[in-house]
Amino acid sequence: MGILHEESLGQVRPQEGSAAPEPNAPIAGKPSSGEDAKSGGLDSSRYGGELGPAGVILPEDLTRKVDFEKGGGVVPAVIQDAATGQVLMVGYMNRESLMETLASGRTVFFSRSRNRLWRKGEESGHVQLVRAIYLDCDADTLLIEVEQVGGAACHEGYVSCFFRQLTHEGLKVVGKKVFDPVSVYGKKA
Repeated sequence: MGILHEESLGQVRPQEGSAAPEPNAPIAGKPSSGEDAKSGGLDSSRYGGELGPAGVILPEDLTRKVDFEKGGGVVPAVIQDAATGQVLMVGYMNRESLMETLASGRTVFFSRSRNRLWRKGEESGHVQLVRAIYLDCDADTLLIEVEQVGGAACHEGYVSCFFRQLTHEGLKVVGKKVFDPVSVYGKKA
């Protein structure tokens, strides 16, 4: 079950030898008194939060480390394939979506156009299982390493949303299309 470790929210990683989180499993290590991140436990003083029920760092304590105010209540979240390092997409998170991401182990974004939470894969089934979360030096951008389920992050059917390259000749499709959006989303794709 455990996922959190290292310094603050700056590096949130699976514990050595731990299994992938189950869907809806909380992202947290199993702390014990006096242990620090290097020994496999969580020390709440390192995270600036209190231990909640069952000795788990509460997501709201972790989200206090993120500066949502700079971006008007949201921060960009760069989503990267944990196995390959490929950037899959960029989404935006508010405090609520980050808390749900931390609690569920799956990426949840804030849709600025729909003004609501958007759970990645809620229509397609192409969910993203969180493997690590990093916070940049200014505390206003997240990098989230994921295991992409379904092989594609892009709603247009490509592995990555960055499937087009700007060249002197114009846009060039360089990504691999892995599904037909119409068959997954219907006519609205």
